[in-house]
Amino acid sequence: MSRVLGGSRYRAVPVLIGAVAVGAAALVASGAAADEQAAPVSLSVSGEDGAAPGEEVVLRTSVTNGDSAPVEGALLAQHVPEGMEVLEVGQGGMVEEGIANWGVGIPAGGEAHHTVRVRIAEDTAVDERLMSTACLLLDRDAEPTACASDTVLVTERSAALGGLADRATLVGSVGAGLVLVLVWFLWRRRGALRSR
Repeated sequence: MSRVLGGSRYRAVPVLIGAVAVGAAALVASGAAADEQAAPVSLSVSGEDGAAPGEEVVLRTSVTNGDSAPVEGALLAQHVPEGMEVLEVGQGGMVEEGIANWGVGIPAGGEAHHTVRVRIAEDTAVDERLMSTACLLLDRDAEPTACASDTVLVTERSAALGGLADRATLVGSVGAGLVLVLVWFLWRRRGALRSR
């Protein structure tokens, strides 16, 4: 027995998923479990738990089909919050109104992995938490089968970089350092020539 989402074309369903993302966040926070027959969805953010404004982050969503029947024609929708700019949607997905969408087919016992590469907006406040929610819809007219969320904490730029965060400042600093090394080398050479 296969689960099929009517038709072979997928359209973004931003209004439904936007409303579901709010409900899913409450569902995930309360620890409510999805139906036992559902294929559970897990969402994880790659790299560090935090990212500074201007830095890129990859949001990874894994869908696992724990059922004995394949999942065919399902829709995976991942809400990308304000404060994140979508740079790339992997695995043939598309983005519409801040929601990345993929058509999903998973064999029984199989997994599928989907990625969205985003950049934290420059004007995002430090310590703000940006939450992304992913939901799997096995039937377009039904409630999501499973949802999961994860957050990215917006941090300050690395103290190790300090004022060297942009390319022009870095090039200028390296150039000034090279000039100082050259002056020191010429001064030592001049001193060596005088002592002869």
